[in-house]
Amino acid sequence: MTAARPDPQVVVVTGASAGIGRATARAFGARGAAVALLARGQRGLEQAAQEVRTAGGRALPLVVDVADAEAVDSAAQQVEDRLGP
Repeated sequence: MTAARPDPQVVVVTGASAGIGRATARAFGARGAAVALLARGQRGLEQAAQEVRTAGGRALPLVVDVADAEAVDSAAQQVEDRLGP
């Protein structure tokens, strides 16, 4: 038997506004995780974040183009600051 986690799991999902990324984010939300959702489209991100919350998780939607290294670094810092390491 494994010990229960004292803090929720923190997960970062790229491409989280649609398709496999969105389904992955929703699945982690259903497990009670804190999920950072990264994608370029604000509208899709907001909808995916609501799905994560409805499933039972905590959501942090961030508009990020993963081709921009500085934007990814900034997003990583926001995730740590707001959700934890």
